[in-house]
Amino acid sequence: MLLVLPEFEISPSSSVQEASSLLAKYGGEAKVVAGGTDLLTLMKHKKLMPRRLINIKGIPDLDRIRYDEGGALRIGALATIQYIKDSSVVIKKFRVLSQTGCLLGTTQIRNLGTLGGNLGNASPAAEFAPALLTLGASVRCVGQNGERTISLDEFFLAPGKNALRQDEILTEVLVPALPPRAEAIYLKHSLRRMDVSIAGAAVFVCFDGDVCREVHIALGSVAPTPFRARKAEETIRGRRLTGERDESNLLDEVARIASDESSPIDDIREYAVYRKKIVRLLVKQGLQQVIARARG
Repeated sequence: MLLVLPEFEISPSSSVQEASSLLAKYGGEAKVVAGGTDLLTLMKHKKLMPRRLINIKGIPDLDRIRYDEGGALRIGALATIQYIKDSSVVIKKFRVLSQTGCLLGTTQIRNLGTLGGNLGNASPAAEFAPALLTLGASVRCVGQNGERTISLDEFFLAPGKNALRQDEILTEVLVPALPPRAEAIYLKHSLRRMDVSIAGAAVFVCFDGDVCREVHIALGSVAPTPFRARKAEETIRGRRLTGERDESNLLDEVARIASDESSPIDDIREYAVYRKKIVRLLVKQGLQQVIARARG
């Protein structure tokens, strides 16, 4: 069946301030568009019906990736997934983000889709959300009353709903510097690599000697929003990991608790009980891989 876009008007914007003013003017009838890979699909399926689209693709400097001397990373909201995936500084300093980009869609989608769109749509299956949650990322947004920074932990409110006010635009993602001996990975399960994840898990660990000083575990596609599995994290944080036989049992327990923290639903892609099993497998596999890297 041929899907047709509903009627809408489009307003180009050349600055963040202009786009914010247009959002304030048109209120709930307006949506921001850049790559459009998610928004236009939702519109074709009549799940969203904005009467006006605010095109921010032409706003200068929102597609930049910057790395400061302190080790923090700043990614503009208009940076495409392909640009992030191929960025030399991302590959060298924040490898998990490049690796996440490899798992998102097709080459065509990666060249159109933006990081701001991937997060701003607030999909439970947003590919970059779990990895960025484990890295302690935040988002910078600008509106009529100035700018503010929102922790990614507080950004996702419900499926399709984020913490942005009506007149605000997500302009930048801020990733703090990583400590020494920190490793992270994102794993997902889907029918095909390019498909939306059935379940996804990101794992971050930081070692001090043989002690797991810090651990973050974030899950996607298995709850109303991407989230940190904090009970699972507490189970392993501060534990001494020496590669002994009981370590595998500990990782099993952490993965089980993470699975219990998830709350997936049955849908056309998979049953909830299967998703819980996949979470358990992904979390243990992710822990094994990042612990091995940190030791190495």
